[in-house]
Amino acid sequence: MSNEAGQTALRKIGRVLFIIAALVFVLMPIAWLALGSFKTREAALAVPPQILFEPDFSAYAKIMSQGFLGSFQNSLTIALTNVVLTLVLGTPAAFALTRMRGPVQENLSFWLLSIRMAPLFAVILPLYVLFKSIGLLDTPFAVALAHLTLTLPMAIWMLVTYFRTIPEDLDQAALLDGANALQILWLVIIPIARPMLASVAILVFIFSWNEFLLAFILTSRNAQTVPVAVASLAGTMSFDWPLIAAVSVCSMIPALLFVGFAQRHIVSGLASGAVK
Repeated sequence: MSNEAGQTALRKIGRVLFIIAALVFVLMPIAWLALGSFKTREAALAVPPQILFEPDFSAYAKIMSQGFLGSFQNSLTIALTNVVLTLVLGTPAAFALTRMRGPVQENLSFWLLSIRMAPLFAVILPLYVLFKSIGLLDTPFAVALAHLTLTLPMAIWMLVTYFRTIPEDLDQAALLDGANALQILWLVIIPIARPMLASVAILVFIFSWNEFLLAFILTSRNAQTVPVAVASLAGTMSFDWPLIAAVSVCSMIPALLFVGFAQRHIVSGLASGAVK
């Protein structure tokens, strides 16, 4: 028994050490970024790096004075718009695909997946020409629509996989009670699928918040997003590392808040989990 107890203790110690090492590996870059945002430019680029230093808040003051709040507003508008459009369009589409039978359903599913697998450069030029012709270029709505071409197929694919696990007997029972298709979706399917809907919302929000290439091509000044604003700070002759670090730290806050809010819905959905 003593040998088994010793082996069990060693395994527990190994797990703890592994978790600590993983946390250090994940959190160290974030901590280093946060520390760099409170340094002066000279201290941030000093060799060897300065661990102890006097905090400097000038980088955060520049965020307020140099118009970065507009970039945060644009990113938030684009991400939330994309989340709403993806869920509103993707949820009924996924439900319809799971209840359809035959070659039409198979062809539509393959078509949706093929859109997601297409290279991003294949859609940039047509979208640019289209938005320019209708006057949507350099607007948050144009970027949200561009993101929708990528997030909607992903959301439908995830929701189709989840909806197939929901027994169709629930649909039949609701039909016997006089419900139509929309009522079945709203009153039966969505309450059960709330954890998956929250997961899809998290992925869509993070994608839109961090996406760079489409936002860089489709915007100039009016609808500039946070990733594009950060990239514009990396000049060839000067490199304001504290400002870049401060903007990057601030850009994490909305995503963390949204993920925390959606996670509560995931937990509550798993706890409730059934239709009365």
